Amino acid sequence: MFAANVSAEQQALLWEHGAAGPASSGGELFQIYRRAQLRAQLLGWWARLRGRGRGLLSLAEAQATHGVAGVHAAGLQSVPLSQICGSENRSYDFDQAFLPLHSRSWERWRSVAQALQNNTPLPPVELVQLGGCYYVRDGHHRISAAALLGQQAIDAVVTVWEAAVGGV
Repeated sequence: MFAANVSAEQQALLWEHGAAGPASSGGELFQIYRRAQLRAQLLGWWARLRGRGRGLLSLAEAQATHGVAGVHAAGLQSVPLSQICGSENRSYDFDQAFLPLHSRSWERWRSVAQALQNNTPLPPVELVQLGGCYYVRDGHHRISAAALLGQQAIDAVVTVWEAAVGGV
């Protein structure tokens, strides 16, 4: 799960490329992004060698496993990044620490990271809570950029799905 690894990984990434403060240029953001992408690839490689996965959990798989007994809106909340561990539809674009896995995400990630650094208001991400895990419906790049820039939590509109079978 995301919570076990993220803080140490984020701290290592931030320390590694000197991003303790805001990166002021697109070049610095690219370095943050590229190092994060390379780190995700190396960690993924290492995980595969040990027979473990590093991908985001799939909301569809969790729903199939546990079922959904009910749904209700929980509204706007500040959600710790460490509790976001899955995705509704982008499980293969980011790893469990929301490190980018592909270069195709760079332009979108950069624009989000610049907005965060400039304190530009961004819409809240959309999350589904199923058990103790939050799954991303919308906002993967916002979560990734926030995590790599050192944020601990993110504003989110949360929908709660009540598990029909056991806890998640």
